Amino acid sequence: AQNKGNINIERINNHGLTGCLNFYQSFFHNTLIKINNGKCEDSLNIINSKGMITNIDIANAFSDGLDVDFSDINFGTVSIIKSGNDCLDVSAGNYNITKVTAIQCGDKGVSVGEKSNMNIETLIVADAFIGLSSKDLSITSVKHTIQENVKNCFEVTQKKQEFGGSKL
Repeated sequence: AQNKGNINIERINNHGLTGCLNFYQSFFHNTLIKINNGKCEDSLNIINSKGMITNIDIANAFSDGLDVDFSDINFGTVSIIKSGNDCLDVSAGNYNITKVTAIQCGDKGVSVGEKSNMNIETLIVADAFIGLSSKDLSITSVKHTIQENVKNCFEVTQKKQEFGGSKL
């Protein structure tokens, strides 16, 4: 458990999941999701899922706003405002996003890792340490971006020894 202020945070629940709201092996069809004040490791955690999520709005996340793993998902608009760590974190999947807005991210606006394929049409990041990180054999494509008050707009790296570099 972590203690941030007077809030005790368990990183993983009794099912091994890290989100306040978790979707596991789910199929999305034009889904809309809105979360505010998530006090978990991930405000929204999606695992091993497929489909189309039209809109996600997340605000005031304790740690990561949205964490997606082992999935194949198309996103319309993703808006994440104020996350303690990464606003959007994806790994081991295929992801297409029309528009991402990531504002006040404690670390990264968007983190793409572990052999992911990520295509972003429009990326807007403000107030983050890293705007977008592509790592560990991921292939990331961004068509348009606006970044403001970001220390490093882009990062391409190998973070984990069992993977290699990545492309952006």
